[in-house]
Order: sequence, then structure tokens, then C-alpha cells
Amino acid sequence: MKAAVLGSPIAHSLSPALHRAGYAALGLTDWSYGRFELVADQLPDFVAGLDAEWRGLSLTMPLKTACLDVADEVTPLAARAGAGNTLVRTAAGWLADNTDIPGLVAALRPAWKGWQCAAILGAGATARSSVLALEALGVTEVGLYARRQASAAELAAWAAQAAPGLRITAHELGSWTDGDEPVVISTLPAGVAEGSRLGPRQGLLFDAVYAGWPTPLARAAAASGMEVIGGIELLIAQAALQFKLFTSQTPPELAMRAAAAAALSAKVVLVGFMGAGKTTVGRLLAQRLGMDFVDADEAIIASDGRSIPEIFAAVGEPGFRAIEAATIADLLTAAPAVIALGGGALGTEAVRKSLAGHQVVLLDLPLVEALARVGADDGRPMLARADLAQLYADRQPAYRDAATIVADATASPEAVAQQVRAALRVQR
Repeated sequence: MKAAVLGSPIAHSLSPALHRAGYAALGLTDWSYGRFELVADQLPDFVAGLDAEWRGLSLTMPLKTACLDVADEVTPLAARAGAGNTLVRTAAGWLADNTDIPGLVAALRPAWKGWQCAAILGAGATARSSVLALEALGVTEVGLYARRQASAAELAAWAAQAAPGLRITAHELGSWTDGDEPVVISTLPAGVAEGSRLGPRQGLLFDAVYAGWPTPLARAAAASGMEVIGGIELLIAQAALQFKLFTSQTPPELAMRAAAAAALSAKVVLVGFMGAGKTTVGRLLAQRLGMDFVDADEAIIASDGRSIPEIFAAVGEPGFRAIEAATIADLLTAAPAVIALGGGALGTEAVRKSLAGHQVVLLDLPLVEALARVGADDGRPMLARADLAQLYADRQPAYRDAATIVADATASPEAVAQQVRAALRVQR
């Protein structure tokens, strides 16, 4: 049985880690969960090409509206929201559902104190889900605080039809700290909501951001006296609901929660040109740190079943880079580890973006020494290129832009590993 998460960008998604942890906990060895980079106009063909082994799809931006158009059936909740985040295979075809709304209700319920007034920061897709979740919790008045008043007006007009029992008023985003709503739902990206002017305040703040926790907004709200709930609670709750829809099994939430914590942990990632010693140094460093070591190329071979040269021969470098990017995304959202990337991995934009928040170590080595170390290696397709010097020069900016630590790789592997460990310890 197969399931996957779709969207763009998708490298950051923790859904594979959560669902796979659920499969492992329940012994569902015949289930797999992948990730696919798709935009809205690609969704119909993708869904049409799925065989009967596919049981479910998790949809993230920008597919939440488009998923309703490809579905054979739509649940009343998804229809009311005008968006879905789930496609489930049924006897009648694909059913579009929305687990974001009940997921948010589940995240808020343990701390809920019967409030009837709330604020929503932002006016995007998550704000729409928030409107319906707050209505389900008994809220009757919502203050909508947004950067763009046109977006706020559009959301208010939609809410008048979708949730006519709610009274919604629109305000400038910067004025939210002056409001007196006891509940604040932030649907904004990290760093957008300003909380530094927040005075003493009782109530509840939900921040939809789940990485880099606690966020500045969460810290400011906690300091003011508010109870704070992070976006990870929504992520786990909506994933658990999807898990049950896909598998018909009770989701093992403790296992999924542990997987989320592991996925959010910062990884140590080694980058550099071929011959820099990423694998050798990585193994030594992992031993010293008491962490697992993963070589991205070895992980590709293990999952794909072909050698790197065989993949290059079959699908070319662009095809290999797509496989590589998906593998790296999985490694960066898995358990804590030291990860060695292939020399060309940072040429892919999705990989570069996915390294944010991780400790990236550049093993810096002159080209002449790198080539002397590599020699003639049939397992390195890039050695066949005639422009290796230019390739080396072209890759250096990406290495250095991504690196949080630069280590001199001309020393022995043991010395380099010790050098990196010392730098990591200082940074921590």
C-alpha cells in the first residue's frame, strides 16, 4: 500500500517521518509513504496515473484547493472550507477531506476554557481553517488581523457564508497586541508577527509555526502570561487523522510524536567536493558525537536498488538530482545523524533550502588534492567531465553560502573530525 505527501516546496515536510513511524509502530511493513514536488496544474495527471496500490495522499500548498477539483467525492467539511488536505481512495474513487480543521480543534481542546472571542493573525489558507475550528469550539467573535486588507476582506466575505454565526472584524496586523481577545491564533510565517510590545495578558496563543521552537512570538506570549501551543500539535493531530483514514488503523500517536521531535532536531551535514573525506570524517565524527552516520549516496543506492553510475545512465544527471533531493529531504527529517552529502547535491535549490536550521560543515580542500585522493573511480560519474576545474569553482559559492562551519580538510581524517567536533561544541 502506498501513500505520499504532495506540494511545493515539499522538502521540509515532516509527513513522511510521521506516517512511516506509524507504520513501523503497527508493523505495517507493506505500507510506504513518499513525497512528490507538484504544483496545482500537475495534480490531475499525477492522481490519474496512480494504480490501485495507492491508498491516500496528503496535500499541502499549493494543492489544497486543487485537490477538490480532482476528487470524485468531497466531504461536507472540505466543501465548506473550500479546501482539502487529504485524498483517500474509496470504492467510488478519490474522496477529498480536510483534517486541518479537526486537527486544530484537537490541538486547542486540552487548553480550551470556553472562550467566545478570538483573534486570527493572517488571512491565508490556514486562517480559513482557523475560522471553522474556532466556530466548532464555540467562538462567536473573531478579530482578523492581516497585512493586506484586501485579503482580510476576502476572508471575511467567505466566512460570512461558511460560518454565518461568527462576527468578524478586520484590523491592521500591527494592532493585534492592542486587542483584548483572550485567544490568539497566529497563522503567519516565523518572524512576521510582532510580539515584543505584548503586555501582561491572560489566555491562549497558538502559533502555527513548528520549526525553530519556541518562536519569538511564542516566547513573548509566554512571558506575558499566556499559555502557548505550537504548530507541532496541529501537525501531529492532522497527520493522525489522515493515518486512520488511509490505513483504517488507530494511529500510534506516541510513536508519531517521537518521530516529529526527531525530525525537528538539527542534523550535522557535511558538504564539499569529491575527495574531501566527507564519508570518512563523517563516520569518525558520528562516533565522537554518539550519533548515527548516513552517507546520502549510500542511502540512494539502498532505496533505489541501482548504483550511482547506473542511475546516471538510466535517467541522466537531472533525474539523479531529483532522486538525491528526495533522499536528502528524508534524511533531514529523520532521526538525529551526521549526514554526508554528495559533492553536487547543493546544486539543487530544494536541497540548499532544506539545509536551513542544520549545522552544515564544509570540508574545504584544494582541487589538486581532491583529485589526487579520488584517483580513477568508476563509481564517480562526474570524473568523466572535462571541465572539473570549472565544476569545482562553480560549486564553491554554494558550499560556502550553506556552511555554518568551514573545516580545513587537508589534515588527517581524525584531526579533521576533532576540528569539526570542537567547532560544533562552540556553536552549541
